[in-house]
Amino acid sequence: MVSYDKEQAFEDARPQLLGVAYRLLGTLAEAEDAVQDTACKWFAATDSLPDNATAWLTSVCTNRCLDILRSVQRKRTDYVGPWLPEQFQMEADDNAEVQMEIASSLTTAFLLLLERLSPRERAAYLLHDIFGEPFSEVAGTLGLSVEHCRKLASRARQMISREKVRFVPSQERQNELLDMFRTALATGDAGPLAATLSADVDLRADSNGMVTAIQHVLAGRDAVVAFVEQVMSEVPSDLQFGLVRANGQASLLIRHREKPQALVSFAFAETGEIQSIYILRNPDKLERFVSTSLTTDGAGLKKPGSLH
Repeated sequence: MVSYDKEQAFEDARPQLLGVAYRLLGTLAEAEDAVQDTACKWFAATDSLPDNATAWLTSVCTNRCLDILRSVQRKRTDYVGPWLPEQFQMEADDNAEVQMEIASSLTTAFLLLLERLSPRERAAYLLHDIFGEPFSEVAGTLGLSVEHCRKLASRARQMISREKVRFVPSQERQNELLDMFRTALATGDAGPLAATLSADVDLRADSNGMVTAIQHVLAGRDAVVAFVEQVMSEVPSDLQFGLVRANGQASLLIRHREKPQALVSFAFAETGEIQSIYILRNPDKLERFVSTSLTTDGAGLKKPGSLH
């Protein structure tokens, strides 16, 4: 007979549950709701304890996320302008290899590509390829055959491999490119930044119509540079720039009078050029960065004192 502390078992599984839910849903609020719903079901269950608590909890949480995905599809369709996943602040990991592996499955580019997969493809790929669940457990979670789950994950893997969205350059390169973006805004000189953009670079800003932001995707180096130059002529001179770690990557937090105005992050081509520029402007998605304290670093940027 299996015996363990249900509360401790849930706490042990919580990081994985939140990781699965966030990657499936793209927002922390919805992910946290899914984990909370899972907790309610776990503590209300009166059946005998499962042999593998984490597997049971992951299965319940995944299916709750699939239910939520069905209900939010209309909400995403009605969204004003491009939609970007919510970002969250992370502490740096001392193990660079671990940090890069985590970052590659949390980048905005990766999460946006997951949105293009069917919910079951997304779930099968994440559970097996990212969280290491055997296909026998994936099949039990999704209520499908093992072979069907293998095919779902294979289709997802092929698309992700083709799009190369899991490439993340070194921390130093990320910082260098973000500093070029900051310099362009602060000095009005977009030349150095333009030289780092791929020819087919794109730019999208998420505001949901709540603040001023471009409401369509810009494509091509000339269009992106023209947009940056236009923004440079309009930004206040007293902006604050902070270097933060969001979703495992270096990102630029822009503030005005201590209030977050935008969070800028990049996707990268394997050549090291900037492939995509993501600008998070939605105030609801910037709330988690309100209390971030900034200190000056030696590169002219600012960064949270908690990062090292």
